[in-house]
Amino acid sequence: MTEPLSTSDPRVSPRLSRASFLFGQLLQFVSRSENKYKRMNSNERVRIVSGSPLGSLARSSLDATKLLTEKQEELDPESELSRNLSLIPYSLVRAFYCERRRPVLFTPTMLAKGLVQKLLNSGGAMEFTMCKPDVVTREELLRRQKTEAIIYSREKNPNTFECIVPANIEAVAAKDKHCLLEAGISCTRDLIKSRIYPIVLFIRVSEKNIKRFRKMLPRPETEEEFLRLCRLKEKELEALPCLYATVEADMWGSVEELLRVLKDKISEEQRKTVWVDEDQL
Repeated sequence: MTEPLSTSDPRVSPRLSRASFLFGQLLQFVSRSENKYKRMNSNERVRIVSGSPLGSLARSSLDATKLLTEKQEELDPESELSRNLSLIPYSLVRAFYCERRRPVLFTPTMLAKGLVQKLLNSGGAMEFTMCKPDVVTREELLRRQKTEAIIYSREKNPNTFECIVPANIEAVAAKDKHCLLEAGISCTRDLIKSRIYPIVLFIRVSEKNIKRFRKMLPRPETEEEFLRLCRLKEKELEALPCLYATVEADMWGSVEELLRVLKDKISEEQRKTVWVDEDQL
């Protein structure tokens, strides 16, 4: 003779269907994430997608949220599922698949120039290069800014500027190479609007590894100021319309190890599906 199952267990309660339970488990998993209200990196982000049209997807999302809220209210407040189940916001995203090698952006931006040069000078870097910029006058730059996306520009000398446009980056991709960019991640939207999907690498800087970056900085900064600037740049990641990859401080101990990790991350990100939150464009 077997004992009857306790109806206090939400997993066998007739009020909680199997579908909503499994969905609840998914939300429980996502809610454990450390940065659940922030744009997350490509190894952490859980995306909920559907093949239905955008309108029906939005309605389905609202219906699912309403259903789960009702189910959560029905659960025993002392049960483990009830304690862990929490609804969190998520983004409607579209998947893109990139066969060509994607350009690479680095953040914090003040490290980009040093990292690009070290990657280009390292062994086994044949798949990396920089794109050749257009050289224009100030007047031409202002004119082009009104008609096309300028991904990056800098003054070469008085009245002469170097600028990078999507066509420059596409020319590198056509050669089956990653274009290493010194631009800030604020250009990500313009790139995606041009159907170019960058790999964004976030190099975490902390009190423990800050001294390793001294030789990579374009100009001397105090450690406190450098760390403050890095934390400001980190906040920019939250507004990205796509995911990013993180290089944690404990992944490397020397510049050579950092370059190896960067190459591995780029290769890993290239193989992934690109998820774009088009509402952020």
